[in-house]
Amino acid sequence: MNIVAFFRQYAGLIGLVIVLIVAFLLKNTPVRDSAQSIVTVPTKQLMTLTESTVSNASNAGLTHKPDMLTRSVSIANVATRISHAIESQFNPKVMPLPKFSSIVDVKTKKMTFFKYLEILADTGNEKILHLRAEIGRINPQRLTSQQHQRLQRLSKSYKIKATEPKEQIRLLLHKINIIPQALVLAQAANESAWGTSRFATQGNNLFGQWCFSVGCGLVPSGRPEGASYEVRKFKDPQASVDAYIRNLNSHGSYKELRHIRACLIKNNDAVSARALSAGLKSYSTRGVDYIDDIRSMIRTNKLEPWQKNWWGNDDQHPCSALVQLIRPIAMTEDPIHGITPLENK
Repeated sequence: MNIVAFFRQYAGLIGLVIVLIVAFLLKNTPVRDSAQSIVTVPTKQLMTLTESTVSNASNAGLTHKPDMLTRSVSIANVATRISHAIESQFNPKVMPLPKFSSIVDVKTKKMTFFKYLEILADTGNEKILHLRAEIGRINPQRLTSQQHQRLQRLSKSYKIKATEPKEQIRLLLHKINIIPQALVLAQAANESAWGTSRFATQGNNLFGQWCFSVGCGLVPSGRPEGASYEVRKFKDPQASVDAYIRNLNSHGSYKELRHIRACLIKNNDAVSARALSAGLKSYSTRGVDYIDDIRSMIRTNKLEPWQKNWWGNDDQHPCSALVQLIRPIAMTEDPIHGITPLENK
């Protein structure tokens, strides 16, 4: 993208950031007293001013005390506003879902599908990195009202019950992290039948995500009698990818996936889709067989480097126990003794 195209696409965002910066600079212009002498106070002192210290500020020769108290949090407030503005404006134009069913050649269809999904996956992960950066900038000891409200909303969204800001930040940073591109691509291909399913073409739903209010999505043709769930409709495919990433980062069913990711990060290892797939046991009723399918798609389509001698099979690796798949015991019928278990596959 050239510079001209960039400014055209993000003109609204750039203008908003400039306005906020100008407002910040004007608000933080040094204040002059009646004698036109500049009153200056170190930033650190301003940031630690409390209501009680302001009431005694006259003893130190400070003027315009309420204004300085407002300025003491202006830096954090402006930073938060800019962060929110960037997040709300960070919605690049999403290309409609291509008509994959019209692509006859299988190789071409796969290549087209992956190229399209790569952009969505990268954009979704960029949003996650931006959100992590915002959370990381929050000082739990000096919360502004906006930051406090932000933490409350995020904690609710990511199902965090902690009430202390420091603990909320720690848990949010544990949960909110990127999902490997290869896992996004493999699951999208599996769940949407390479972008050709009814839920993908009519609802922009690439991951089979459900919703539970009447009219929130599309009713599956094979839905059991008495069930009320629907397959969620999204405004565009990017919204589907964003919701998928948030689902893996927040839902209790995928806490194992998040533990695997945290273990790999702690040990300075690459966070691979192959490893994280072990945490998808609850994504499908097929359980381990579903994970096998996802891993097979990753390997055969070369979505990420595939280690033949994988550390996941090595008991010496600190994270190996987290990725072991417990396979169900197969049963066979013995004509004499009845049904007997076979060895694990």
